[in-house]
Amino acid sequence: METLNLKQLSDDRAELQIKGDLQAMRSIMHDEFRYVDSSGRQFDKETFLDQFVDPASVQWITQETVTFDETVKGDIAVVQLLLEERFILGTNAYEGRFWVLHLYVKENDTWLWQGGQATMIHET
Repeated sequence: METLNLKQLSDDRAELQIKGDLQAMRSIMHDEFRYVDSSGRQFDKETFLDQFVDPASVQWITQETVTFDETVKGDIAVVQLLLEERFILGTNAYEGRFWVLHLYVKENDTWLWQGGQATMIHET
């Protein structure tokens, strides 16, 4: 049952991010959220929302899950994803495959996105 819940939460997260739904996205994120992007930049909850969700900053074209794998231990879940993404950030267009590690924590029977890290996959 956890797999279905976390897979759905992961899919919902991607959909909210692409839509730019700041309020709904904020509601699934932990208050102590931390993220490191593929360039090594660090974000807290509000700076992540500003940079990667707010339609005034980013235009998402697509974010597709290629692979999904999870490990759940009690109230902590580690989700490994291979994502194919296309988006425009400022005046720069980005397209690529990213290996992403997301951490989720369960509080009061609700899974919240705690944060994660992304690495760009350079294919040869």
